[in-house]
Amino acid sequence: MEKKVTASKFDIRWMTGTAMMIAVVLVLGNTPLGLIAMPFLRATTLHIPVIIATLFLGWESGMICGLTFGIHSLISNLQGGTFFAPFFVNPLVSILPRVLFPLIIYGLSKVFERLFSSFRQGRFLSCILSSAIGTAAHTTMVMGMIFILYGGRIQTMLTEGLGVPDSIAQHGVGTGIAVLGVTNGVPEMLVAMVIAPIIVAALDKSIGKR
Repeated sequence: MEKKVTASKFDIRWMTGTAMMIAVVLVLGNTPLGLIAMPFLRATTLHIPVIIATLFLGWESGMICGLTFGIHSLISNLQGGTFFAPFFVNPLVSILPRVLFPLIIYGLSKVFERLFSSFRQGRFLSCILSSAIGTAAHTTMVMGMIFILYGGRIQTMLTEGLGVPDSIAQHGVGTGIAVLGVTNGVPEMLVAMVIAPIIVAALDKSIGKR
């Protein structure tokens, strides 16, 4: 019989697993492995433990880890350092997308698990696709909020020649933000769709879940 980690919500295993994923978020966030400095943005791997928590422990754990990710992002950007740092001080940019994207991943995983239920590696395929699409959704939400909330401000900075990123200077605000989102989002997506499913599969195996 299949064992389900979420059969008893908030039990010791669930709390321990969630605490471990929170710890991984914080460790990554305070080492070069978690926030990779780019010319105008910081590429991140902090979404990976959020994805793992969501796929293995459920959406509640994922949202808690996402909240941790978002708060860390807000605090780290208080120090500035990149063009976009001031925008991430707004919780609507730094926190809200990180709390919501686990819900997308969880929903996708359930849909894909049903679609691939006849495949031996159906859950693994589900984790790969959910990790990839969920990461893309995360990047889209973050960059989309920047455009919605700060597009006008960036346009003013562009007009006044205040040192906006080259992609924005060359393509305009909307397209430029999209280009930056793709530039940072694609590597984040590739890393997530490789690492997260492998770890989830190992965790599943450790408790006899298939």
